[in-house]
Amino acid sequence: MKVFKKKSWPKWPTFSKEDKLAVNRVINSNNLVAWGNKKELYVGEVKEFEKEFTNYIGVKYGIGVGNATQGLHLAVAALNIGVGDEVIISVYSFISTASCVLMQNAVPIFADIDETTLLISGSEIEKKITKKTKAIIVTTLFGYLYDLSSLISISRKYNIPIIEDASHSHGASINGKKAGSFGLISVFSLNQRKVLPAGDGGIVLTNNQKIAKKVYQLRSFGEKELSYNYRMSEFAAAIARQRLKKLDSENVLRHKNALFLDKLLKGFKYIKVRLPNKNSICSYYKLILECNFSTKKITIEKFVELMNKRKLPISKTFTALNFHPHLNPKIEPARGCPWKWKIYSNKRKKHINYKNEKYPVAERLINKKLLQLNIHPPASQQEMKKVYNTIISIFKKINK
Repeated sequence: MKVFKKKSWPKWPTFSKEDKLAVNRVINSNNLVAWGNKKELYVGEVKEFEKEFTNYIGVKYGIGVGNATQGLHLAVAALNIGVGDEVIISVYSFISTASCVLMQNAVPIFADIDETTLLISGSEIEKKITKKTKAIIVTTLFGYLYDLSSLISISRKYNIPIIEDASHSHGASINGKKAGSFGLISVFSLNQRKVLPAGDGGIVLTNNQKIAKKVYQLRSFGEKELSYNYRMSEFAAAIARQRLKKLDSENVLRHKNALFLDKLLKGFKYIKVRLPNKNSICSYYKLILECNFSTKKITIEKFVELMNKRKLPISKTFTALNFHPHLNPKIEPARGCPWKWKIYSNKRKKHINYKNEKYPVAERLINKKLLQLNIHPPASQQEMKKVYNTIISIFKKINK
């Protein structure tokens, strides 16, 4: 079987004439900043995007920010989480989910994941709840959305709010309810690599008026309370507004690519496509492939290397957060907590050593099972065939 000629994978995102006109609209307005104070008179791109995106998701309030990390920080700050408080987080997430907690001098408490959903495990959450637990951050990874009712039940049972990190899940839904509408607060990323790309940016959503007001005040310094310069740019909002118009149609193309590759790989014992629940729509920020390399002739790392040599955008996913260098600093951070307990307590508490913690489900899947593949448009069935043909070619050689 012939392996395709080496050439670059289709780029993401591609920008249209309409996207460029949206940027020109900002330039022509002579206003590049989303002003964030009470004297604001100019109604610009950021305000319009906030309205349009909240309507799309089905929530009441939206506050545009510079990026999702800022949005997560504002979510934690708006809940008045501070020194020594604990926030339970999936150990399988991007570093921002933990760093936003550290920004408030609070303590990230990791929980293992559910093997079926890759979501934070409800039973593991309950094991980690203490009197200091102030929030749970639920990350819907790669745009796969599963039933969150069990996690919401835990939230209600213990009166602990959920922050929904929906950075990958623009347009994803389950039973008709969209990602970003489950948590007390939710956050989306608009980074260039995401499903709704605006260069960089983010948005915080909530149905709670008090929290919305708090996030709005914290977003732009100048308020009575310590606040930040976390405003979204007019350029990002203009692009995001335009991209929102084609979000659903682009997600359909991603869905078609996933189904087509799944069809090709049916019956192939070494690799299969992870598909979402039948009653859900996945945004496929990345397509997840599950590996079963029972043969000792190849490792998951070697397989990725061989695929990358053929210019295919496949890689391992996130490192488990308990191994991330930010959580295991060689130098004690000036910020302190959770490594400088002596500053905040008369009693010196035990130094947290995250590396020594065990999360068997996440570590097994991350290290041996899961790969991510870019299937964004304009990638098509042609590219999916290339992926399939290359996989078959690699395994034919190693099984000789």
